[in-house]
Amino acid sequence: GNRTPREANLSSRVEDHVRLLAYEHFLSTGCLLPPSSVPLATDEEYLGGACIGLARDLERYGVGRATVRDAASVRLARDLVGDVLDRLLLFDFRNGPLRRKYDGTKYAMRTLETVLYELSVTGTSAEGGKGGDKGDDGDVEPDLKKMKVEGSPAEEDAMVVYKQKEEGGDGPVIPGDSSSPPKEERIPSSQIESLRLRMEHRDELRERLIKRCRDGQKAAKQAIYALHRGDVGRARKLMGQCEDCVKKDLLPIVEEEPGLRYGSFANVMEEYAEARLFYSWLVGDEEEKEGKVDTPAAVVLQPDAFPLHLEPAEYLGGLCDLTGEVGRFAVQRGTARDSDGVRMCLETNMSILHALETLDRFPSRSDIGKKMGPLRNSVRKLERMLYEMSLVEATGGKRNVAVESAHVHDGEKDGND
Repeated sequence: GNRTPREANLSSRVEDHVRLLAYEHFLSTGCLLPPSSVPLATDEEYLGGACIGLARDLERYGVGRATVRDAASVRLARDLVGDVLDRLLLFDFRNGPLRRKYDGTKYAMRTLETVLYELSVTGTSAEGGKGGDKGDDGDVEPDLKKMKVEGSPAEEDAMVVYKQKEEGGDGPVIPGDSSSPPKEERIPSSQIESLRLRMEHRDELRERLIKRCRDGQKAAKQAIYALHRGDVGRARKLMGQCEDCVKKDLLPIVEEEPGLRYGSFANVMEEYAEARLFYSWLVGDEEEKEGKVDTPAAVVLQPDAFPLHLEPAEYLGGLCDLTGEVGRFAVQRGTARDSDGVRMCLETNMSILHALETLDRFPSRSDIGKKMGPLRNSVRKLERMLYEMSLVEATGGKRNVAVESAHVHDGEKDGND
């Protein structure tokens, strides 16, 4: 199947289309639509539409056929849902959309079983009310006392839709008809098993990616801490380790399974973007610089200047987080009574805020919108800090300005790390 990540709600629309094709396939053959019939759908879209979604459609189909006493069609729907449920039990869906939808298959099975029981109680069997009711194992269920049920003309007309045309006709195969396929032909078992193995392989890739992402994210975080401590050389080394981790360990996995870019890998890239942005803002282009930096270069790195490719959401996320590091640096400069340094920090954060506010919308699959509130708070706190410093300077005071209020959204930032 296609593994390219879907934009917007395209995935749900594809799943709905697959669900429609699966229902039409059932009405014409009585079988489950094979994955090879929908090559443009992902494995997840096939399972959600042709298996789980179809089960809910067969639930309604069974109730409708029971209304006209067509127990054979209800039994065929029940058997197919049971076959689907048996196959789905072999999957490990973890916590995700398919896991939440999976329960609907069990509810559909329960409904169809209940409808068949109620039909049998009222004297209608899968054999049209004659003799015992056969199960899948061939055992004949005990005869029940049959009630004479005369179908109205409307009911008989409704039955025609699902009845096979006379021999030689070109009409669809009827669910519940004598020509319905046997149990072993209702499900494309080999194709679904191949699908399950592919999903297991992707789960293994995901676990491997999550484990290796920790090393890259840890190196990026430590690089930021080193910059705050004034250890520029160590920060440069740690960023190099993060880049090596991404290139050698993470990118090969993401290239094999593009959908894994959103999640742990995106978090690593966002942390890396923050570290690179903070390094450039402090040090600029001086690659050999060592020791503590008192006057920042105030250079904001452009997206195309990174050694690694960044998605827009990753760059903008790192840019938002940069304002938190700039706020912490402003606290250091405020403690040193450096009003010019604090003013530069304020101008940086205001420039970033204004640039983000000019965007018509933020990238999908990003938390940029949630970070705008803390960013605005950081600007207000730096403005207040600069105001308090001006009061101290105006009065000729000797005390240090209170910088407690300038701890820029530390709580929010730590919660996003």
